[in-house]
Amino acid sequence: MNIMEYWNMHHIPSPEMDSLDLSCFFIARISGTIAGAAGYKIIGPEEGKTTLLGIIPEFAGMGLGRELQFARLEAMYNEGVRKVTTNADRPETILWYKKHYGCKEVGKLGKLCEFGLPEVDHWTMLEMDLDAYMKTREEREKHRKDYIESNDPHPLSPYPPLIINVCLTGMVPSKLSNPSVPVTPDEIIADAVKVFDAGARVVHIHARDNNGNPTPDAKIYETIISGIRREREKLVCCVTTSGRNWKEFEQRAEVLYLDGTAKPDMASLTLGSMNFFSGASTNSIEMIERLAMAMKERNIKPEIEVFEAGMINLARYLERNGIIGGRKYFNILLGNINTAPATIGTLASLSESLPENSVWAAAGLGQFQLPVNAAAIVAGGHVRTGIEDSLFYDYQREVLATNENLTRRIVRLAGEMQRRIATPEETRALMGLST
Repeated sequence: MNIMEYWNMHHIPSPEMDSLDLSCFFIARISGTIAGAAGYKIIGPEEGKTTLLGIIPEFAGMGLGRELQFARLEAMYNEGVRKVTTNADRPETILWYKKHYGCKEVGKLGKLCEFGLPEVDHWTMLEMDLDAYMKTREEREKHRKDYIESNDPHPLSPYPPLIINVCLTGMVPSKLSNPSVPVTPDEIIADAVKVFDAGARVVHIHARDNNGNPTPDAKIYETIISGIRREREKLVCCVTTSGRNWKEFEQRAEVLYLDGTAKPDMASLTLGSMNFFSGASTNSIEMIERLAMAMKERNIKPEIEVFEAGMINLARYLERNGIIGGRKYFNILLGNINTAPATIGTLASLSESLPENSVWAAAGLGQFQLPVNAAAIVAGGHVRTGIEDSLFYDYQREVLATNENLTRRIVRLAGEMQRRIATPEETRALMGLST
């Protein structure tokens, strides 16, 4: 029992306690090492007394004290104890018993030994109603857990499983800039299969024509989506309605009217106009509303793309007018030259200003892809990655990206941060998609 020296208590044997009943004693271990201990004593038909509780300082802050306390309270309760007394001398210890267990001071008891605390010559006698505590414990623990999950970033409030959304092709990348850009339907389907097997649960799809140029042709989308569903039916398929190449509603919305196995689960909805180095993306409010209404009528969930704060204002306007609603999925895209910068502050500001009942993913464009993806994982959001956003795997632009290696990097980062990847079923539930 040399372990007792750590705890500045009854150095057994002592004038106050000559022996210890090991049948009424609990030990906490971390990786086989004794980290703490707690004991109790039955002193009457319905009365018990705590005898020792201490944690080795190196293991403080891990919740072991509360675990040990509950173990001995539960043991006493099961033996018929309904009132528990505790003697404590340190102010912080007295406060701990009052705060967590509803203990009340009922008197003082002179010490027979100083036990390393010469300025305190007495024990403060505490008493708790064990019956009331045990009957309300579950309710109080639920309240505490719910509060933490709603208000506090804390390991007891686990982040949701991570959704990885991969933008496979985009409008701009070409085989000349990166030979791994999937262009043909077969290449896009093959990449979708690879990223799903690597851990992605959503693919953002752009179609190309026979010359490798972007096209809104629904027939090509039909080939791609049907092919993906044939290979990996649980993968969420999101199509683009981008305004970078086509200005007419009929062109941009053509893909929304596919049916059967080719019907998309989601479609992009960019909530504003902006400039890229490669040209402007034009999205008038009227066009945004028409596209959103078409998605609503077709039961296709918008993948709401925001590049700056004003776009979130428009999302609130659309929801206020019943054009979008329910569980909303936002992609926050940072690092474009003419919109919001790729900073932690920007990501925090935008994500915190989203409407209620929203989930979000973050993407960094170009060299910002990795830091923004990592920040999203840490912040409890989700991730958008893929060749559309970054042709290169590294900052130095020496290693060309593939959709698969970008996906595997996110899975590896999430694993290091102990955040697991969402299953296909969890993905649909988190995003509010029908199963």
